[in-house]
Amino acid sequence: MEKVEIDTAGLDSVQFGEEIRQKEFCMRPNSTFINNGSYGTVPRRVLDVQKRYLDEMESHPDHWLRRTVYTYWLEAKSAVADFVGADAEDIFFVTNATTGVNVILRSCQLKPGDAIMANSLTYGAMKNLWRDLTRRIYPTGVESLMMEIKMPIVSEDDLVQQYDDFLAQHPNIKFVLIDHITSPSSILMPVERLVSVCHKHGAMVMVDGAHAPGQVQLNLKALNADFYTGNMHKWVYTPRGCALLWVRRDHHSWVHPLVTSWMLDQCLDWQFFNQGTRDHIPFICAKHAVQFYKAIGGMEKVVTYTSNLTTWGRDFLAKELGLTPLAIPASMEAPNLRLLKLPGVPAGYLRKDRRKAALQMQEDIYYSDDIQTIFDWVDGALYYRISMQIHNTKEDVRRAVPALKRLLSDVVEYSALG
Repeated sequence: MEKVEIDTAGLDSVQFGEEIRQKEFCMRPNSTFINNGSYGTVPRRVLDVQKRYLDEMESHPDHWLRRTVYTYWLEAKSAVADFVGADAEDIFFVTNATTGVNVILRSCQLKPGDAIMANSLTYGAMKNLWRDLTRRIYPTGVESLMMEIKMPIVSEDDLVQQYDDFLAQHPNIKFVLIDHITSPSSILMPVERLVSVCHKHGAMVMVDGAHAPGQVQLNLKALNADFYTGNMHKWVYTPRGCALLWVRRDHHSWVHPLVTSWMLDQCLDWQFFNQGTRDHIPFICAKHAVQFYKAIGGMEKVVTYTSNLTTWGRDFLAKELGLTPLAIPASMEAPNLRLLKLPGVPAGYLRKDRRKAALQMQEDIYYSDDIQTIFDWVDGALYYRISMQIHNTKEDVRRAVPALKRLLSDVVEYSALG
């Protein structure tokens, strides 16, 4: 078969915003998409590569799975490792960051009396994992701890000190999970400092970098966490179902994938590669998605555009709608995501289940105005999140204003909620 390569011709000159949306992406006309942070968007050129791999696979599935695809897997691992500052031997593919965290925590050999730690801003799916691990997976006596983080966050120093104090108060903590960029609260955590604090207290630390690849510069070897996982489909343009798991070399001997298959007791790379019949194409497309990312200008050009646009959008919405930006230091703002606090809860959404109310708000705006966005609760208040990609423009933000004004025309202040 002819070697599959991505066509990068002309990408260095295409303008971000409406031009790149029309030329390189597939979003339907007139839709307003300011929520790239959930599932990402795949460029046409990467989709073309994906389709060519599908054709190759279906031309002879046995040849593909027995003889061909592992070579592509290794090439993709090498490209991703270079992109995140790691050795390819320590990088493995998983379908998403949630899977990556599950892999590690279900491999850990914790004992009664040990504790695992996360915080109140930890991604909701991981909070469910915390409950499941101590209720069903780990032996009786493993403690699940959640450190409460309140707004405002005054400084990075205060947050690091809070971790230091919490770990000192709970010397049985053996494993700490830290979001690199919290979701949905969109806080860029000082992970380098927090990793050092965790290690000082004798705890292993895993960084959940679901939003980090493509949004912040990574050097996983220098970070020196014990484990790191991050999605490639959110900000690096791979097909959905592609994430990296980095395992520090000294932990290779006891980590195992979620599925035990033919490669038990073989090297970790083989174990992660061969977990039964599966579609490897999202993984091997990571090589070409990284090429696309670099061809359009790389991190400096991409994040300068997206961060400037997101900051402008936050300030514009705050002024137009009377919203309040999340109270965190500027150094802790995620480049492509911003949160704005609503003055209260829209009267039509007063329900006991706050999460369902937030979901209903975003569904109603979607169906009435074709605007995809996110609402969620952070520290007892309702927030609106925007997340911007290179195909977004200021006009996308402006189009959201009428819908948000309708939503906020009648709100109940938090003090009246009880």
